[in-house]
Amino acid sequence: MSFGRAASQLERLAFAFHRPSFLKLPLFNSRNDWFPFLGTGPTCSRKFSVSPLVTLPDLPVQAQRRVSHQKLASVLAQIHDALDSLDESLPERHPLREHQVLHVLDVLASSARPRDLALIEKVLANFTSLCGLPVVAEVHSHIIRGLLKQGNPQTLLNWLVQMRQKPGNIQPYLQHWHMFLEYCADMGHVRIIRTALSKMAHGGCPPNNRTFKIFFRAMFNSGASVKDFYGAFDAIEKYTFWYDEDVANMLYDGFAKLNQTQQANEVKEEFNRRFLKRVIKESPRLVDWEESLALEVERRGVVEAVKLCRSLQQDGYKVHHRTLSILLRRSHDISDLKYAEEALDLKPSAFHWSIIIANATRAGNLSSALSSYRQFQATGLPLSAPLLQPLISGLCNTATSSGSDDLLDQALKLYHELARMFPPVDPNAPPRRENLDFMRERSVGPDAYMYGTLLRAMGSAVDVQKYSEVAISLLSAMEARAVPHTSVILTSLIVIAMRCSSSVDEALEAYRRLARQGNVPRITVWGYQWILDTLSKLTFGEDRSLPPIWHYFEIVKDMRLSGLAVTSTIYAQLLRHLAQLAPDAPEVMKDRLAACVRRVHDHLTLDPTITPNISLWNQLMDTYQRVGLFAEAYRVWEMLLVSENFDHASVSIILDACGFANAWPPAQKVYTRLSERSFLLNQGNWHSYVECMCRVGRLNDAVKTVCLQMGQGQKDVAPNLDTIQLLLTFATRANQQDEVLSRIQRHLPDLWQTLPSNLEGIIIKPN
Repeated sequence: MSFGRAASQLERLAFAFHRPSFLKLPLFNSRNDWFPFLGTGPTCSRKFSVSPLVTLPDLPVQAQRRVSHQKLASVLAQIHDALDSLDESLPERHPLREHQVLHVLDVLASSARPRDLALIEKVLANFTSLCGLPVVAEVHSHIIRGLLKQGNPQTLLNWLVQMRQKPGNIQPYLQHWHMFLEYCADMGHVRIIRTALSKMAHGGCPPNNRTFKIFFRAMFNSGASVKDFYGAFDAIEKYTFWYDEDVANMLYDGFAKLNQTQQANEVKEEFNRRFLKRVIKESPRLVDWEESLALEVERRGVVEAVKLCRSLQQDGYKVHHRTLSILLRRSHDISDLKYAEEALDLKPSAFHWSIIIANATRAGNLSSALSSYRQFQATGLPLSAPLLQPLISGLCNTATSSGSDDLLDQALKLYHELARMFPPVDPNAPPRRENLDFMRERSVGPDAYMYGTLLRAMGSAVDVQKYSEVAISLLSAMEARAVPHTSVILTSLIVIAMRCSSSVDEALEAYRRLARQGNVPRITVWGYQWILDTLSKLTFGEDRSLPPIWHYFEIVKDMRLSGLAVTSTIYAQLLRHLAQLAPDAPEVMKDRLAACVRRVHDHLTLDPTITPNISLWNQLMDTYQRVGLFAEAYRVWEMLLVSENFDHASVSIILDACGFANAWPPAQKVYTRLSERSFLLNQGNWHSYVECMCRVGRLNDAVKTVCLQMGQGQKDVAPNLDTIQLLLTFATRANQQDEVLSRIQRHLPDLWQTLPSNLEGIIIKPN
């Protein structure tokens, strides 16, 4: 099948698929089941208890004033001294006590400047060396309290979402989330709470009844209407939510206090209608017992949690399949499932297997997840979309990041296994469902989320022509199953059609026909970024053509007209691609490349809807210098300097630009003006400065800088092996390597002792 024919068929099926009747069909949620997750108490203690969660203290309605400059300066001096002393101290000696490190983290978080947040991560990375203890969840509790004092909810949300990637690899507990949500509720930040609920679920920490009480309180604080509450009920139905009469009364009282008795009755009746079937008929202590179990799992693991479970049984707790779900919430391995099964005499269901598979996939261990799936197949338990979706997502995401179509083929194989088990049915018949968890109803066959996952991966496939044919078959299957389009599906189809086109004009036409028809899902910011990035990288044959600037900004205009904010990323990704083209561009293309960068800058300057961030200005400066426009790059730098809107990356970029442009006086000026501002260079900045000196023929000054300036009063930027390799690269070209090595040995004896005997092919130390 030709590229053009594939694109044409994709468009034809997409048009047929967008009949209004299909858009009226409900979209069945097919995201992974996420599992109840409770956290630690708010205090930092090494002695863990198994009692129910401690009630959080009331958080202030107004954010506390930021930490004083004097206090911050004192803490910065203390922690820098402690970090500098680590290299000199013995492993068993620690410069600080735990409470001192926690105080430092609290003060830095209360400041929450980007440089202080970066320093927090450095402290966490060296936490054990500083005080002799590991990073545990309670350490993050201190950081979160500090961030709450600073008062920026987006900064704190970012911290919670990224906690697993930070030193210590701690996944946020439910208690961490509640600290954040309580603050947002006091401030009436309903929208960010909605975002947080989704982030919690996707991070393996789904909200519970206590979370939703906070959510409803935030809604009352924001003046939400009855309709808003009905929308909130829609949102929470997919989570594990027990009926709680206190919540029903809370909803009634909230409106009654506003003298809206009719609305109070309506909301309470609607709440009861939707959730009364979820009544807990067991002991009133069930919630407390299960919170204790969840806490024990988080702190001590499955074996200790099973011991606690047996203890609770003596008080009247009855184990059931929900108990197994709680015990397995953090497990990646089938051994935990088998241990809990035998210890408590509980038969696991497909849902419990899905917990293990999802956790292994989320942890990046696809081989373990696939092994668990193969063991699951031998049990004879029913297959379902919630069980397969984590695996399919993991395979597709890895295929996209690694460029491996083989992994995508594995994901498609799993999809076909599910599709064969659940063939299409009459679209007018009620959807077939299976009660996977007694509190959740999910679509068990292929659904919109699964199709979106597969099509998104196909849009990034290496052999897009091959997958264009597969995409057509998936579209036909979706139509047979009456699965409606989502924004992800539409965006994926656009990208596939564009990549299957034979020219830029044909690609743009494919976009217009798919994106501008009526009754289609709204393309999101992420969708536009992907479409635009695809357009900028289209190549035909072996010709590395320039990105179509005017076509690019036609789509940017559509984005703006759709009501979406044009982000810095939209400009930065185009500039980044232009910078990548520069090194290999033939002479005839370089002038056109430079003109393209100027046009992008013109669009950026004339766009009143965007406020460029530092990353975008840095990218513009870097692109200018890479296409040979040093004067323009330097003008961008001077603008950043005057506005005090620069960072370490900005400094490295302009110093690199000076080096490649053989512009030593401007480089000296950069260094001088930074010194006047007491701006501390990081190691990357020093390396850029040293390399700049080498490139402009000042090797002697470069060696002097390395030997006498780098690391003075700032040990974390002292010269290292990379610095010496950099010097030797240029010294070898000038046949001065012996002189350089001699000076290094004389001025940096400690570093000299750590150098290997052979570096860059040069014998440094005779055997």
